[in-house]
Formats: sequence, structure tokens, C-alpha cells
Amino acid sequence: MIRPMRDEVERYGHYSLAAESMYDHPFQWGSKRTGPDLARVGGRYSDEWHQDHFYDAKSVVPESVMPPYGFLFDNRIDGRYIEDVMSTHRLVGVPYSDEMMQNAVADFMAQADPNADSEGLQARYGEEAFGNAVNVRNFDGQPQLTEADALIAYMQVLGTMVDFSTFIPDASR
Repeated sequence: MIRPMRDEVERYGHYSLAAESMYDHPFQWGSKRTGPDLARVGGRYSDEWHQDHFYDAKSVVPESVMPPYGFLFDNRIDGRYIEDVMSTHRLVGVPYSDEMMQNAVADFMAQADPNADSEGLQARYGEEAFGNAVNVRNFDGQPQLTEADALIAYMQVLGTMVDFSTFIPDASR
């Protein structure tokens, strides 16, 4: 969501940039929004906060209207289709390298396993490649890989890949 008003930028931070979501599929741009803009939520809350929030939002934000998403913690994922998903995204312009494609399943599994060898993952997606560190940990606190792991990992990266020092806010807004 683009926030063009100065008071909104002061309250919520820099407005969302098209570059931040250009590889999101499906695209999330539109005029209807329910709930807060999550563009800058990455790293703002702990994994435990997100666990509690997705399990029962009212437990951390009593006035929340967000429904509970506890089922995410029960839905296991194995990553067997990650290469297919990445291939499809590559077809529409996401710049995955051949090395990223070949290591897709291993990288997928390594991100949520703090005991995994994540050196290759860090090399392909970390600071040298994209200017940010890769989050490698068990995001939902459970032994199996779940949809909650994937969603919390996504939430923790939102807004962390843009260098705002290159953008100058328009004082007239």
C-alpha cells in the first residue's frame, strides 16, 4: 500500500516501494485493504510473538479482528514442489539462478532447521547476493516443518531488503 501523506510516513515509516513486491506472485497491489500495512514488519516482532499472533491474534492484540490461524501449525510442508514453484516464478521474471534452482529443496529445508548446513543457502541468498542475511532457524518452535514456519519466515523478511538511504522523501507530501 502506498502511503503518500506525510503524517502516515512519520507514523508508519517509508511508504511501500514497487521494488519490494515486484517478484511477489500473485501481485498484492490493489485498493482494498483490511488490517495494517505489513511492509515494514520484518524483524519488528519476535518469532514467538508471531506464533502467538497467528495461533490466536486476540491473545497479543485484544482488539484484533484477525481470525485464528492455528491450523498453520498442524499443516506440514515438505518442499517437494518448491522446484516447480520456483520454475514457474522464473518463467515470469523472478531472477533465480541455475544454482538456486538446483539447490531449491535443500535450501528450503535448511532455512527452518538451525542444525542444517546453511553455508550454501547463505551464499545464494545472503548478504553477498542480496545485501541481507538469511534467517535460518525453527520459526514456529515445532520439530516438523509447517506452514507456520513458512509464514513467519516471510513476515520476518518483509521490509528488510530495501536500502532506504537511496530514497529521499518528498517534503511536500
